[in-house]
Amino acid sequence: MFQIFVLLLLLVSSAKSTANNSSENALGYELLEYRLEYLQKSHDKTSDQLSQILAKHYTMIKRLLNGVLIMTNHSSQLLEAHLRVQQPALVESCRQVDRSGRYTIQLTLSSAPFWVVCEANSFDGGWLVVQQRLDGAVGFNRSWADYRTGFGVVGGASEFWLGLEQLHQLTDNGRYELVVEVRKESGLYGYARYSEFKVAGEGEHYGLIKLGNYFGTVGDELRYHLGKKFSTFDSDNDNWKEGNCAKRYGGGWWYSGCAYSILNGPFEKDAQTGWGIFWTNWSQAATYSRMMIRRK
Repeated sequence: MFQIFVLLLLLVSSAKSTANNSSENALGYELLEYRLEYLQKSHDKTSDQLSQILAKHYTMIKRLLNGVLIMTNHSSQLLEAHLRVQQPALVESCRQVDRSGRYTIQLTLSSAPFWVVCEANSFDGGWLVVQQRLDGAVGFNRSWADYRTGFGVVGGASEFWLGLEQLHQLTDNGRYELVVEVRKESGLYGYARYSEFKVAGEGEHYGLIKLGNYFGTVGDELRYHLGKKFSTFDSDNDNWKEGNCAKRYGGGWWYSGCAYSILNGPFEKDAQTGWGIFWTNWSQAATYSRMMIRRK
């Protein structure tokens, strides 16, 4: 467009120099001048249209960028909320929390943190749940490896076993007490509390090496297992010479020869033994059990 404009100017100048010589040249000058004026108006109109289009596009781009910014901020908030749920707060003890739920515990700076469920309401709070039976959704007739590392989902409304190694690490790094909750077939609830509780390391087959004074409503049935090693169907450490208690009754436990209590037994009463989640003189097949420890 600019080149055409310059060319027309040159032509106009040439036409002016000869305008006085001929009326024909004067007519040509007027024609060129008219065309120049037309082109100028067309150029101005095109420039205005381009300016309007650019202004609209700028407004549209600005709105899109604002929308992207809003969506990014919202996504960041959702991600932060998701991470808060997936990465529970790190605590040293369940005594630090005032709300029941899932947390992570790190016992020492050199040890790896692990998930736990803290109970802040029952028995004045501060309890750490190590075993929970609710509905039979999780099988408890597990291998030594499973009982060592734990199984099930460590959460509020799910069945799980925290793990023997975690139990050992916890009770070896402080003094702990124990509470056992059991609900019998009729729905009646009972509990047993022990002022001390400690589990040995794997080299001693995670033996139950400390159990304090008892008080409660279901009887002191765990006392029989004090000093006994933990056994599973594939790791027989009990005192029964005729067989494997874990194979006979199902589920890992601190068997002797064999048991006065088995909270990790089958959820449904076994047809042969007549036992399920067992606590002598209270329930042969309890419908609910929970074991919790609390740092003293």
